[in-house]
Amino acid sequence: MAYRVKSLWAIVLILSIPCTLRASEIIYVDASSPNVPGTGSQEDPFRRIQDAIDSAGSGDKIIVTEGVYTDDANNRDLNFDGKSITVRSTEPNNPNIVANTVIDANGAGRVFHFDSGEDANCIVAGLTIKNGYPTTGAYGANVYCYNSSPTIRDFIIMGGYAGSGGGLYCDSSALKIVDCIITGNTAVNYGGGISCNDNSSPEIIGCTISGNGADEEGGGLDCVQSNPMLINCVISNNEASHGGGISCFLPGETRLVNCTITGNSVTNLGGGLYLRYECGVDVKNSILWANDANNIASGPQVALDTNSSISVSYCDVAGGQTAVYDPCNKLVWGSGNIDADPCFVSFDLAGDVNYWDLHLQSPYGRWDTNTQVWVHDVNMSRCIDRGDPNSDWVGEPWPNGKRINMGAYGGTAEASKNGNEGDFNVDRTVDFADFCQLAGRWMVEEGCIEDLSGNGVVEFADLAIFAENWLWQKE
Repeated sequence: MAYRVKSLWAIVLILSIPCTLRASEIIYVDASSPNVPGTGSQEDPFRRIQDAIDSAGSGDKIIVTEGVYTDDANNRDLNFDGKSITVRSTEPNNPNIVANTVIDANGAGRVFHFDSGEDANCIVAGLTIKNGYPTTGAYGANVYCYNSSPTIRDFIIMGGYAGSGGGLYCDSSALKIVDCIITGNTAVNYGGGISCNDNSSPEIIGCTISGNGADEEGGGLDCVQSNPMLINCVISNNEASHGGGISCFLPGETRLVNCTITGNSVTNLGGGLYLRYECGVDVKNSILWANDANNIASGPQVALDTNSSISVSYCDVAGGQTAVYDPCNKLVWGSGNIDADPCFVSFDLAGDVNYWDLHLQSPYGRWDTNTQVWVHDVNMSRCIDRGDPNSDWVGEPWPNGKRINMGAYGGTAEASKNGNEGDFNVDRTVDFADFCQLAGRWMVEEGCIEDLSGNGVVEFADLAIFAENWLWQKE
């Protein structure tokens, strides 16, 4: 009985403790709201973004309605004060809404500050931010990140101007940058698009870093004693004195996996990549093509200096090893490298860069970004099915050679196809062996290459498609 009484008192004591939990709220912002500041409800949204951030608590979501947010101190130099909140457009995955949900600093300051220890639960998504211009010589025009690690997704970052980090600057940070377009930014010194400093370790995934410039180093990306990871990124049409695409300085490890680095240029060394003072870079499954330096001796694709090193494997490098400036013999030329025209869909250095399409041509199916359908080309890129055999290829659409493609779209749903959909064992013919594989998966309800109809189960619809391809042979 004594035990039961004590248990009862414990329950009473617990119930008497005030509950501090709160449900997450949705807070609305609308540039056309009639009230200042507003209350943040859907009926009475805030007009200014900082007012919404100030009112938010942990876990809250701030929905920013389409419009232009500018010419107000509370629509620039936005500071999250360490909060784990989300600020996003109404539909972050809709490119039209992203393009029309604009925060314009209009040259009067930065757009975002992350300098209060924000972590990955601080998320900003689906916005266009532009025209950041901090104090002369300061770092980070549109985004400044110090000792913080927020998540930035589906952004367009453009028109920034700073001492370093024209688009984004990070220092001592491990932020994640996903599916962003970073374009038309300028740095007086380093990192026209992005500048990473002092042991930063950003993950940059699925991003396009294009059309940026730096007077000194790193037109697209500059790294100082940092360890960035770039996966499925396009780095193109950037300019600098050294390192048109990417520049790395001081000890640190940069990894590039399935990236396309093309059309970048310099007036000195390293059209694509420039490495100096003992930094290291590992490049795999990537394309380095049509980057430009003063001459072949200046390293149009890669330039190494002062004991820096690079490992290149399963890559398409224009000019091969001759296009690498390597006075200290630190180049590790690994397996699987080629020097072959990647057969980009549309690429003309003398033409309009807005029409560049860096998908790989294929007669078996190539994604068309304009029509959003699969089309068939006459040419076949030699970069298809030429990546590291140990890399995961399952993210690529079927059919493929069960081997990842080189370049920015390798390993993704937009990877160019190869072969016949009924050639399950990839032996260049559709025959009885493939039929046995189909039969072995009969009525299986899980994602697999034998589900040719894509309806979620292997059955008669798949058998009919298979029959249409019977005895196909690859030439």
